[in-house]
Amino acid sequence: MLANLGWSENPFVKDLRFSERDYFLKFYYPLEAQEILKRLAFDAKACLFLGPKGVGKTSAMYFVAYGLPKDQFDTVIFKEPPQSLEELAEQSGFGRQGFLDKLLKKPFSRQNLVDALKRHGKKIVFFLDEAHLEKNHSMYMEFKYLLDDVPNLRLVLSALSKEGFPDSLLHLVGEPNTFLRRSFTGGEMTRLISHRIAAVGGSPLKPFPQAYLDSMLTEQNLLSPRYVFDELNAFLAGLATGESTWKGAAEYAGNPIVEAAVAASVGTTRSHAEWWPQLSPSQSAIMDYLLQQREATLQDIMKATSLSQNTSFNALYQLRGDDAAEKKRKPKVPFPLVKAKSVRVGARKKNVYVVVDKVRNLFTTH
Repeated sequence: MLANLGWSENPFVKDLRFSERDYFLKFYYPLEAQEILKRLAFDAKACLFLGPKGVGKTSAMYFVAYGLPKDQFDTVIFKEPPQSLEELAEQSGFGRQGFLDKLLKKPFSRQNLVDALKRHGKKIVFFLDEAHLEKNHSMYMEFKYLLDDVPNLRLVLSALSKEGFPDSLLHLVGEPNTFLRRSFTGGEMTRLISHRIAAVGGSPLKPFPQAYLDSMLTEQNLLSPRYVFDELNAFLAGLATGESTWKGAAEYAGNPIVEAAVAASVGTTRSHAEWWPQLSPSQSAIMDYLLQQREATLQDIMKATSLSQNTSFNALYQLRGDDAAEKKRKPKVPFPLVKAKSVRVGARKKNVYVVVDKVRNLFTTH
């Protein structure tokens, strides 16, 4: 089917955030990220990207980090906001520099960090993803003081909302450098789809009929590209297996390799769960694995499914029934399908994931 479409690969199964630079830039459609990049290039001190989970805040940060000219900028991406000034200094590489300082564990002050940043020969951009998760709220003022004291420092933050940020930091960012994304328009999502198809060598929007896209791009699906990609992959699966009702589907159906792969991936017990086809590919892969295990850690799941940490974590978050939008979007799925429990390993505790009993019983074959 992909060969008939002229695609080098399926562009709708990519988690781009942890891809290498050129691969990321090939598939990513920037929207706000392009504007943030322009602001930093024209010397904005800070930018703030607000929006709910799944609208692309993390991907936007990676686009900006990849897009800044390396001869002028050095970038540091914090996947979680640092909880102290010393933690920020160490993670950014501007912590204690001398062997004696490290040996003596000499306290690291704001002035030490300011001096180290000033001595750096380029502009430095700190990217703080999920900044709303900062547990030490005094760090928000530390960011502000650093921006005041270090002329070559820039800051990009992503967060769910402005709640918790001090007014002085928001004032320093400024309204023109604050970007809000709650959902996508149909036109934006269509351009995003077309961009990904072009990235793998396909023609714009083929094989998706416009009438299908118009019906699929509902208000709920427009909340996140992830929802749309799930729908597109379901459509493609229908083409590959000859189950699509679209009049052009026969052109792509009947491939024995595809049919064998689909047959091998569908367990005999799935017929007991009519809601299974509504699961996303990542959710389905995790459920397949967990149904074969008594329990598994996040690392076990990542290794078995080849999913990235972020994709695995997000899928588990949804399978646990913690994503209200996902529950509303898929009312027939009996969330929660999975639960987390804490187990002790030596002196430490770790989370393991198990399928809830009421769901596991549907798939019991003995």
